[in-house]
Amino acid sequence: MTARSLDRPFLAALLTAIFTMTITNPSAPPAFAQGREYEILDNRTDRLIVRLPNRMIVVAQELRTAPVVSAQIWVKTGSIFEQEHVGAGLSHYLEHLVAGGTTRNRTEGQTKEILGRMGARTNAATGLDAVHYYINTTAAHTIQAVELLSDWLRFNIVDVAEFEREREVIQKEFAMGRGEPGRILWKLTQQARYTTHPARHPTIGYLDQFMKVTREQVLGFYRRMYVPNNMVFVVVGDIDRGQVVNHIAGLWENTRTGALPRITFPREKPVTDPVELSGEASIHAPRLRLAWRGTKLSAEGDYALDMLAGILGHGESSRLVQTVRDQQRRVNTIAAFNASFDWGEGFFGVDAEVVVDPAQAGDPQAVRLAVEQAKAAILEQVEQIRNEPPAAEELSRARRQTLAQVVYSAQTAEGLAERLARDVITTGDPDYLKRYVRELDQVTAEDVRDAARRFLDPSGLITITLMPAAPGSEPADIARTEDLTKHDTALAEPFDLDNSALVEKMRQALERQYEQAARPGAIVVEEPHYLTLPNGLRVILGRTTTVPAVAIQFYHLGGLLSDYVGEEGISATTAQMQMRGTKTRTALDIHQQTEGLGAALSSGAGNNSWFVHAMCLKEDWQTILELVQDVAMNPTFPDDEWERVKPRLIAGIRRQKDNWHGELLQNFRETYFAGHPWAAPPLGRAEAVEKLSAEDLRTYHMTHLGADEAVLAIFGDIDVDEVAARVRELFGGMAPKPLFPFSPLSPSQPRARLVTLKTDKPLGAAQIGFGLAPARADADYPTMQVLSKVLSSFPSGRLDQALRGEREGLVYAVGAGVSTGLAPGYFAVLYNSDPAQVERAFAGATLVLKSVRQQEVDDATLARAKAAVLTDRFFSEQTGSDRAAHAALLELYGMPRDEREKFIQKVTTTTPGSLMDVARKYLVNRVAVVMSSGDLDQAQLEQALIGLP
Repeated sequence: MTARSLDRPFLAALLTAIFTMTITNPSAPPAFAQGREYEILDNRTDRLIVRLPNRMIVVAQELRTAPVVSAQIWVKTGSIFEQEHVGAGLSHYLEHLVAGGTTRNRTEGQTKEILGRMGARTNAATGLDAVHYYINTTAAHTIQAVELLSDWLRFNIVDVAEFEREREVIQKEFAMGRGEPGRILWKLTQQARYTTHPARHPTIGYLDQFMKVTREQVLGFYRRMYVPNNMVFVVVGDIDRGQVVNHIAGLWENTRTGALPRITFPREKPVTDPVELSGEASIHAPRLRLAWRGTKLSAEGDYALDMLAGILGHGESSRLVQTVRDQQRRVNTIAAFNASFDWGEGFFGVDAEVVVDPAQAGDPQAVRLAVEQAKAAILEQVEQIRNEPPAAEELSRARRQTLAQVVYSAQTAEGLAERLARDVITTGDPDYLKRYVRELDQVTAEDVRDAARRFLDPSGLITITLMPAAPGSEPADIARTEDLTKHDTALAEPFDLDNSALVEKMRQALERQYEQAARPGAIVVEEPHYLTLPNGLRVILGRTTTVPAVAIQFYHLGGLLSDYVGEEGISATTAQMQMRGTKTRTALDIHQQTEGLGAALSSGAGNNSWFVHAMCLKEDWQTILELVQDVAMNPTFPDDEWERVKPRLIAGIRRQKDNWHGELLQNFRETYFAGHPWAAPPLGRAEAVEKLSAEDLRTYHMTHLGADEAVLAIFGDIDVDEVAARVRELFGGMAPKPLFPFSPLSPSQPRARLVTLKTDKPLGAAQIGFGLAPARADADYPTMQVLSKVLSSFPSGRLDQALRGEREGLVYAVGAGVSTGLAPGYFAVLYNSDPAQVERAFAGATLVLKSVRQQEVDDATLARAKAAVLTDRFFSEQTGSDRAAHAALLELYGMPRDEREKFIQKVTTTTPGSLMDVARKYLVNRVAVVMSSGDLDQAQLEQALIGLP
């Protein structure tokens, strides 16, 4: 079956299915409810958008996929709007202070107590153009979430103690950033792309300038920029939209409109000469970014550049993947993207990890040559598309992929809230994606070629390389090169922050849609249907019409747990290679057919199973189900494909240690699970994968595939009977039992140990694990989840309080959790910190761990932890893919189908006594791994562990 072209009638029908709505006349007079006055901008059956008298924009969107809510406030005050403070990181500093900080109404401690009772997942993020704060919680706490966010953004006092503590925390973030390749690459990109625009500066600022920031400057910036006419408040989830809007209107009715500053940006001059910039990081292979000047969001050429990115580097069938990665083998990974912004011109880019012969990795000249060869290969493909329009099937595939992403993006409360806020802020159109898809439909092959000619000019090429740092070298911060607070006003480009401009754009956008509105049908969510085929394959079918899409998930027992010691990675490698060709399809056939439909298809493995996952639009389920069956049952593991893929898989295993968390986790697993397959990362060991042949993979798949060790789950907008009949046809021929049944090795009890290691990353980090922890099906598993939230549930967990709150910011990040599966695993806490504070943080963490073994927690702490566990559970059940995965894994693990109800009951009935019993039972056999770029005090670490068995 060939990829189907996206014809206009089909597009129109699908858009109607995605965006159906009922709109009350947006020009209706202001509404009055409970004494609140606001102007209605959009009133649909599922959504209400209003402008308050102080010009704050409020969006309330009903989405009843799960009993959850995501409340978010976005402030248009990212780092590019810092004016005379540009480069100081004030927006980011404020993010740390405002999120949960002391206000005129509540102390920080009182806020944390409320968040704990709500079981909230809360945080904030700062970008170039906005800061946003969010609280994700259960729907019953919607009003509390709205009230807390409103309090933070109206009445923060920039408490002196919190100001000093967060300064320490952010210093650790600076240090951590010097060891993170992604951050380094982005900072280099900013400096290379922008010469006069404040987007040149890192969002976090420069350390020397940040250290000079005063509390008065931060408080002044807060009062200047945190005003309602510079904010968008979005609430999405299982809510009553009218009730939410009325409550927000009441909370903000006495908050006055602010006098926002007049913002002007220096207009960037065109890039007329190639620019090259290079940096270093602790990475195993060079990273290359090629970039060209782009355009503004929705400006001429923007949509064509998006299509160009899809054709060049989105998906396995894209040009760069097929040529530079697969045929020429110059890179391990490669992708293209178009970054466009409403505040100025963005850039078009290609990212790649360069292949370097391991034998030449220590030769700088050979490494540079490999980078230049990869660059030349990429530019050859760019030049081809500058000279000749793309084929019709390439254009159709890129357009269809984009359309599918629009559908998939509307499934979670937090994702939809973020999308709505971003679209309102950048375009003034809450349904911008609807217009975006229609604009893409107008892009022609000639438009794509012309955009490539116009923007991807060789004279404007920006080359950014990130090279492997020499062992023992000290990473440096990106330095500020000039003062940009002054610029030629003749080249000034004004930018209006006030929401008035957004409201006017919104009126125009919504009026255009008004006449095309239609009433949506009711959402249907049915209980799953279970059946077992004669060969033993268990099948679960769930009908839900939230979005016109279908999720298909095939799981089979296996994964790392089934590997023999010395062959760690054979299951994961076999699973990943299943996509590289079947008896009737080549790898390219599979990818072109999948991506031509805008579907997603992948295979892989974890600790306990291997899988094939798919997501598609509802009308394509039969085609994609056939592909899932083909990939799962009929892979051929071609020798030539294996030779191409093997180096990439090995590079992927090694890449896991490029960041601090991956390095720490791998060192911990090797210590804790010594002699067991789980001592390796889920992808396996590089040396083991290196020894595998294509014949090994064929043999492994043939001898380990069996229907009675597999589960197929299909959830979405389906006809259950029709899908069941097709499943029987496709999967009925699978062999009932594998030749080598799944027979996992259980880990041994770990021996209490302390391991200290040197890292070349500029930080310290530790992981302390205990166990063996209960397996996933064990009756103690839910209680262990409660214990993890007692210890760490930002911002109110005991570890969070001890290491980030009371202890003046000893760590930047801290967490706790259970890692387990079909076999018993471990319970662990981990953190990262400044190298000079590793031992103090370690002592603080061990004190907290001892406390939960020695005394019962109070009722308030226990209630908070229970609420946090349930919030996590409900948020993990929003999408069709979520529900399919949950159902399939429960069946695969042999757990009861009413596990959800039993889990909730076990969590809610946990007592202080039962929690302490579980802590004493499982917080034993401690294994600690501590790594630092500095010297570690072994005796001090050993002393802290006394009292932990």
